Amino acid sequence: MTFNRILVDTNICIDAAIVRKPYVDTALKIINLADTGEIEVKISAHTFDTIYYVLRKEFSISKRYTLIEELRSVFGVAPVTQRIIDRALKLRWKDFEDAIQHEAAIESDCDAIVTRNRSDFQESELPVLSPIQLLESLDS
Repeated sequence: MTFNRILVDTNICIDAAIVRKPYVDTALKIINLADTGEIEVKISAHTFDTIYYVLRKEFSISKRYTLIEELRSVFGVAPVTQRIIDRALKLRWKDFEDAIQHEAAIESDCDAIVTRNRSDFQESELPVLSPIQLLESLDS
């Protein structure tokens, strides 16, 4: 299957931001693919504020804003609307944030969700790939 438009989960962005080993290499490859236009990559709107909050102990305010600006320049934004929240609520998933990611991906016509936590998306209507699986699918 070809994946032209994907939604990247928050953890991939954080992996790149804090250079989290051993995940940083695949995260950076995905960012590069998005930057060069080889694939269209989106992150959900609420991922930006989640990243800003999670990285508060790692980086200064200025550095967090710079990071958010860099991510926004590479990734498209999958909106999180009232409709998406309502649909995510109906899913009743264990992790509500993942339900929002799922519904934002569907609403944005994504072909897949890419995450390191595939088990969190067991009920997904979309294919759920690890970063390595995505990269392997693009190589074949």
